Amino acid sequence: MRVKIGVVGTGSIFRGAHLPAYLSVPEAKLYAFYDSVPQKAEEVREIARKLYEEEAKRAEEMGNSEKAKTLREDASDFRVYTSFEELCENVELVDICTPPNTHSKLAIEALERGVNVMCEKPMALTYLDCLEVCEVVERTGRLYQHNENFIFDSLWYSLRKAVEGGIVGEPLLMIIPAAHGGPEWASWFWQGEIAGGGALLDNGIHAITCAWFIIGLDKEPVMVEAVPPVGIRTLIKRRILEGKYEEVKVEDKGHILIRFEDKITKHWASALVEGSWYYQDIPQMSLIGSKGIVQIKFPWEEGGPALTFIDGRGNKFSIPVEGVGGFVGEIRNMVKCVLKGERSISDEKVGAESQAIVGSAYMSQGLGRAVSLREFKEFALKLKEEKKERASEELLRQQLEWIAR
Repeated sequence: MRVKIGVVGTGSIFRGAHLPAYLSVPEAKLYAFYDSVPQKAEEVREIARKLYEEEAKRAEEMGNSEKAKTLREDASDFRVYTSFEELCENVELVDICTPPNTHSKLAIEALERGVNVMCEKPMALTYLDCLEVCEVVERTGRLYQHNENFIFDSLWYSLRKAVEGGIVGEPLLMIIPAAHGGPEWASWFWQGEIAGGGALLDNGIHAITCAWFIIGLDKEPVMVEAVPPVGIRTLIKRRILEGKYEEVKVEDKGHILIRFEDKITKHWASALVEGSWYYQDIPQMSLIGSKGIVQIKFPWEEGGPALTFIDGRGNKFSIPVEGVGGFVGEIRNMVKCVLKGERSISDEKVGAESQAIVGSAYMSQGLGRAVSLREFKEFALKLKEEKKERASEELLRQQLEWIAR
């Protein structure tokens, strides 16, 4: 059995990451494309046809004529729809790859129409928008996946297995930067009303959800602090965005500390996270446990991908890295969930809590102290009660004000 999938948003994240991944997910039938700019959807259909034909030829060369036939049949069936409604009527699963300001609206519309959803991070513009999606998921009984590719990647999957296997003992501190020079090729990333924030929400959200996954999703995020002396700030005040110097009004650097707590034992572990569009400046990626340390190298680093365990006496040994890439993993996981009618490990609740962590970090920066998730959520829900339909807009305004301080 295969799941028929429609894509909304045919920009860089779909073209560069999701589209190539579909070639390695036999249970997925990529079927339809929709974009608010119809020409982009038409363009992507042709790109996809070419990619599928190239893969079909490779399959033939390897003697896999059945795969080649399926790829060509899929490519000949590709559809472009001029409305999101029409796309939803013809698919079982929607893959949302649009900017964050459209995530919750599109997800809710698809769910209401009886279609399952997987959506790129961050889940929405604000935590309140996330809650609306959660309510619709519960009411409709449809499935939702927060597409965090890190937790499906071989490196992090292997590390999580090592943690569950007890190699490091109790996790105490996860250090995880998500840092690069910045997405200056697209100006919308730098517009708070479209992106919801800056580097912490766009890039740091990877590290936040991944750290939680490694420490254990059964743990509860309870406290967040924007860590001095950097905290959450805009270091580079003007950038060349799509060819023109523009004033930057969202953060390009965020250092935060998150406390995750066991609900029963009250044992806690921390995560030091960096979300940066101005490269990395927190310590190298590692996990510190009660029995030792795991040092982490990415595939593009010398000797990577690799997990190296160092015990209390300084002895070292490697931990195998095994599995598939993150985008292939996240798509196949959701397709399997749809086929089996089961919830994803990275569901709407994981997406909403990750968003609440970012909101709490922004609040911490604004107030100049550590903030509990409870305090942030109570603040957000009070806005919902007072501002009604304008609550999310007001929460976004407040968050942008906090990070501007």
